[in-house]
Amino acid sequence: MKLSLVKLVAKLLRETADKLDSGNSELSDSEAMDLAGILCHEVMSKDTACRYLNLSRSRFDDLVRAKKLPKGRKRVGFKELAWYRDELDDCVRKLKQ
Repeated sequence: MKLSLVKLVAKLLRETADKLDSGNSELSDSEAMDLAGILCHEVMSKDTACRYLNLSRSRFDDLVRAKKLPKGRKRVGFKELAWYRDELDDCVRKLKQ
């Protein structure tokens, strides 16, 4: 099932790219931005997230406990938790406001 879903997504992305290349895309600017955000959903380990945010592991954990940063997510086939760059960026923006 997972493989067929991956193939479907690949087919849809190819069709969308072809439409974009030919100038026949029906995507609005807003939809294009949403799609770009989804495609840029970069996965990070805790160590990578800490380096990216320039935080110690303990400070990172403190911010997660305080719900100022998102909890890590489990991923199938991986033992460690994962964080997503765009979600971390959103949280950092909110902290700076």
